[in-house]
Amino acid sequence: MPVPAVDPEIQTLLETADTGIFPVYGLDAVLADPQRYALLRAYPDTPADDQVTVRDLHIPGPAGGDLRLRVYRPDTTEVLPVILYIHGGAFTYGSPEAEEGRSLRYARDARAVVVSVDYRLAPEHPYPAAADDAYAALLWIAANPAELGGDRARIAVAGGSAGGNIAASTVLRARDQAGPHILFQLLTYPGVDGSLTSASAREFTDTPVLNRGAMELAWQYYAKDTHPHPYASPIRATDLGALPPTYIAVAEIDPLRDEGRDYAARLSAAGVTTELVQVPGAVHGFDILFPSARISERSLADQVRALHDALHP
Repeated sequence: MPVPAVDPEIQTLLETADTGIFPVYGLDAVLADPQRYALLRAYPDTPADDQVTVRDLHIPGPAGGDLRLRVYRPDTTEVLPVILYIHGGAFTYGSPEAEEGRSLRYARDARAVVVSVDYRLAPEHPYPAAADDAYAALLWIAANPAELGGDRARIAVAGGSAGGNIAASTVLRARDQAGPHILFQLLTYPGVDGSLTSASAREFTDTPVLNRGAMELAWQYYAKDTHPHPYASPIRATDLGALPPTYIAVAEIDPLRDEGRDYAARLSAAGVTTELVQVPGAVHGFDILFPSARISERSLADQVRALHDALHP
């Protein structure tokens, strides 16, 4: 499978932008290097938005101790819908702060309270730790809407990359366990298949930002022996019916592209209203790394549109 051409603006940014410790090539080398890996886990400087108030909450975690939730709320007294947001990071790094720009954007423009969960990371905490933390956050949100100024009847779950996996897992679990009602799910370039057997996963071995080696390490760290479980690999669920309407965005030049497309096709075949958007010329994580690029701005605006339309019918 030939690799498509990268969007020219993104290509220039890949070649010239200072992305700090995060590499635009060779993520597998970073995940395998303890010193560089430790730096990758550092909390970044975060953006600010004078229209959104940010605070941290600590709730009881499913394994004891506290689970941190970072809450983004537009400056209004209105009761708002709630978006449970789950950050990416190959299951092994990342934080709410690392994707603060996206959370601020969702809160401000989709007019919602965004709750970003600081879940436990692999390899110290392999599956099901992250999935358990995300589901615990969902249960807490549904039980404590007044704490957030939120409406428990309007809850969405969203996440990107590894966070898209955990978001999809959370939605499946809520259905299976008669958990809180979820109105909508939004998954951006989700990694939903630990088998790594899709055409793009097999053939896009050295693409920018995310490569085959990094995917193999991520799954080895997160769910080496348990990846066939549908809460680890949501695409392995035998039944995808009775799930909420879904928006899935995939990047054209991304090893995860085809599993995202396949998941959308399976959802649609199961009768779930599903919108699939493939962003041409985009690489994995493009809208997080380069939010000011034109294709990133268009994609973020489309994500916000999907969330707003679902949560403010």
